[in-house]
Amino acid sequence: MSIKLDTILAFVLIVPFILSHGIWPHNTPYWFFTLIFIALLSLVVIDIKAISLKIYDKSKNLILWGLILSIISGAFISEIILRHESLPIFRIHDIVLQQEVAIRYLLAGKNPYAEDYFGTPLEQWNYSAAEKNPALYHYVMQPFYTLFAMPFSFISGRLLGYFDGRIPLVFLFFATLIFAHMLIKDGEKKRSFLLLLAFNPAMLPYTLEGRSDFFMLGFLFPALFFLFKNRLFISAVFMALAFAVKQSVWPILPFYIAYLWFKNKDQRKVLRTIGIFGIVFALIVLPFLFWNPKAFIESTIFYLSGNTENAYPISGYGFGMLLNQFGIINNLKDNFPFVIFQLLLGIPLLIYLIKYLKGNLAVKSLIIVYAVFLSVFWYFSRYFNNSHIVYLSIVFTAAYFWPDKNK
Repeated sequence: MSIKLDTILAFVLIVPFILSHGIWPHNTPYWFFTLIFIALLSLVVIDIKAISLKIYDKSKNLILWGLILSIISGAFISEIILRHESLPIFRIHDIVLQQEVAIRYLLAGKNPYAEDYFGTPLEQWNYSAAEKNPALYHYVMQPFYTLFAMPFSFISGRLLGYFDGRIPLVFLFFATLIFAHMLIKDGEKKRSFLLLLAFNPAMLPYTLEGRSDFFMLGFLFPALFFLFKNRLFISAVFMALAFAVKQSVWPILPFYIAYLWFKNKDQRKVLRTIGIFGIVFALIVLPFLFWNPKAFIESTIFYLSGNTENAYPISGYGFGMLLNQFGIINNLKDNFPFVIFQLLLGIPLLIYLIKYLKGNLAVKSLIIVYAVFLSVFWYFSRYFNNSHIVYLSIVFTAAYFWPDKNK
């Protein structure tokens, strides 16, 4: 037998991470490094040793999960403790700071979309030496991002005496990995997929600082998993929860509906599934919308599109920065009609991708068309930041490993 791809990926992805990131509070003990190196070498030994397939798969799965759980948990615990021992803004993303304040606002009966965030740790967060963070005026995340974290805040506050917004994030991170493990039957592909999800060299550092992509993926991945299993109603519930967390999943909606429509002969079942999705989403979002419609829409919609006084600036690597470099857009705070380009390119692309989906009807294809459409939509939006590019890499990775045939 020869060394397998999953073993190589374990070395290539894990070793750089443990050598460049803290995986233990303060200083990582050398016995921990030793155990990791023994585990990695054990993967090689198992590959080249003649043993039964059943023992082979169980042994490699056990070692791999041991590595993932110990290293990822150690890294998150390290970051959370170091932050608690230093400053609230230490090595943390500003969205986590906002989430933590939003929870306190809700518990005090305040609307997190109507309040500003001055006088909170977000004001001290290092956004820019010359400009104020526009997030001080707007809370961009959908309500379930806050609501889901509230029980974690309650439990953590009583057990630890403090709460860090990355605690629910790491829970959803591992939930995504568990569903990925259940999805793929082939052992080598399963382990390769898990390693690329867990140790994506760009995504993992962003997740450690609290960016919200895996927070949303913790609901989107199960939605796609249950759709693959033809469990439409539970898929609709998870899809609605993903929609109620973050707007980056919204472009999948026309493809999700088209998939349901093409796949199921019983159209009443399709309508019931869409109805469940709509009801769950509405139950979460509408209370906040009705609480203060202007504040909610400005924070979650207009803030991102440049249609508020303190809008998110043009940024990243997309069309807006290209126009800025060519001198067409001089001020990155200007309101530019990106929607025209999104419509001109997005509508024909949407039609083409729906036709592609109809001819290649599988959840794998649904993920592909969503990722392609989102790439174009984001590139021609007001911002196309580093975390968006990394998120797309995760979605395309999922599309590659997703089984071809639905159950």
